Amino acid sequence: MRSFVLAVFASFVGLSAIHAEEVLPEKRFVVTRDIDYVGTDLQSLFDTSLDACQRACLDAPDCIAFTFNARSNACFPKSDVTDRAAYEGATSARVVITPPPTLAQAAVRRVD
Repeated sequence: MRSFVLAVFASFVGLSAIHAEEVLPEKRFVVTRDIDYVGTDLQSLFDTSLDACQRACLDAPDCIAFTFNARSNACFPKSDVTDRAAYEGATSARVVITPPPTLAQAAVRRVD
C-alpha cells in the first residue's frame, strides 16, 4: 500500500524518479489551478506538456516556480513569484525543497 501511495504522489508531482524506498522527495510542487504567476520568466517553452514543464523547472537550478498555460501548451519557468493573476487554464506551482535535516530524519525513521 505504501508503494502505491508513493507512486501516486510521484506521478502527481511529476517526479517519476522517486523510488519506493524514499519516504520524502527532495523537491516537490505546491500546485495552484487557474492562477498565473506573472513575470520573472527564466525562459518560454512552447508546444510542451505539463509534465515536461515540471521537469524543466526541476532541472533549472534557478527555477522556484512555473506557470503552464494549457490553452497554448506553453511553459514559463520562474525565478521568483512577485505577482499572481487569475487566468483560466493556467497551472502554476512553486517548488518546495525538503530541508536536509528532515530528509536525514526520514531516512533514520525508514530504517526503524
